[in-house]
Amino acid sequence: VQTSIPFPSLALQSERAVVYAELRQEVINTCLAMNRMGINQGTSGNVSVRLNNKLFAVTPSGIPYEKLTPSMIVIMDINDTPSYFGDLLPSSEWRIHYDIYRNFQDAKAIVHAHSTYSTALSCCEEVTELPSFHYMVAAAGGK
Repeated sequence: VQTSIPFPSLALQSERAVVYAELRQEVINTCLAMNRMGINQGTSGNVSVRLNNKLFAVTPSGIPYEKLTPSMIVIMDINDTPSYFGDLLPSSEWRIHYDIYRNFQDAKAIVHAHSTYSTALSCCEEVTELPSFHYMVAAAGGK
């Protein structure tokens, strides 16, 4: 992903206005609900929403959900050279969201959770019909 670039003249009525504030707040609400329901732990999952045909908003990397504000939700473009707007880095899994939005015009939002049981299952060597796919397998020395 390219480095952060200034947000291209999308300020609403003032420089302090938060662009797409309502949708960005819905991203936060969804993250908080994921943790309340137990389908995610901490900041391991991520959420995004398509803003229009050119932009989507995604959770930032490593920020506790309860500390997020709408202005902290990262906006990314959906063009050939992805870039993000703002001071925070997008989720480390931004590419999953980017590829889905690029290839599926009907996709309006994405919820990527890391539930305890699913994560444990993905790391289990005894399950031969479901290959390990969680990226933490490599961090733990697995294949």
